[in-house]
Amino acid sequence: MVSAIEDSRFVRRIEELTSASDLAWFIALNVGLGFTLVAAYPFAFTESGKFWAYAGLFIRAGIYLTSGERLRGRGGETLFRLFTLGIVAGTCELLIDWGLIHWVSHGRLIYTSGNDVVLLGSPVWMPLAWACVIVELGYPALRLFSIFRKRMAPMAATVIASVITAVGAGVTVGFYEYFAYRAQWWRYEPADVMIGKFCALYIPLGEFFMFLPIIPIAAGALSDDERPMTSSIRGGVLFAVAIALGYGLAYFLLEGW
Repeated sequence: MVSAIEDSRFVRRIEELTSASDLAWFIALNVGLGFTLVAAYPFAFTESGKFWAYAGLFIRAGIYLTSGERLRGRGGETLFRLFTLGIVAGTCELLIDWGLIHWVSHGRLIYTSGNDVVLLGSPVWMPLAWACVIVELGYPALRLFSIFRKRMAPMAATVIASVITAVGAGVTVGFYEYFAYRAQWWRYEPADVMIGKFCALYIPLGEFFMFLPIIPIAAGALSDDERPMTSSIRGGVLFAVAIALGYGLAYFLLEGW
């Protein structure tokens, strides 16, 4: 971990982050939030909810995919590389989803998006959704690390920025799960510990755990300019492992086996 977060190539990447990359991230984040709210309220509990899922994801993906060229040297490469890492992690997460759908005994995941195209057991857009979420939580984690590393040791900066990000992930996902329930994207069967009747608590707790290693994973992916695709794939696989471990630990703590 220490070698990755102190790698000069990673440091250069986070020092390139600018208000332009902040704006791209902010616009994409608010597109996602806005379209999710439209799906969750004006189109609540209708099949049209999935239209807004696709529309929001396509716009956000377009912003991130073009940022590498549009914002070259101004943080765009970081957004693009985080997105490609996220696509890999989201694709691998389809396997984890299968476990949440078929292998858990409490709080089973049930997709309710109707006649959507399915990959394994999940809507076809789930890898794209994970990619966007990883950028939208991973980017501010890197921003926080960049600020903190100027005031403290890199390891301390990593720990503090990671914990803040992980807490943010757990809290925001709790709200997102409610919106997803209203938008008819998915819901959960009853678990021992629930948030209302719409979400098993092990889900947001799992999000907290999985985002704790986001900075070292991102550092490894951003520090290899000679093999950017290989490093993104490796980072995506590592984050998929973090997803599995995060959900597994949260499920064990709250639901047992």
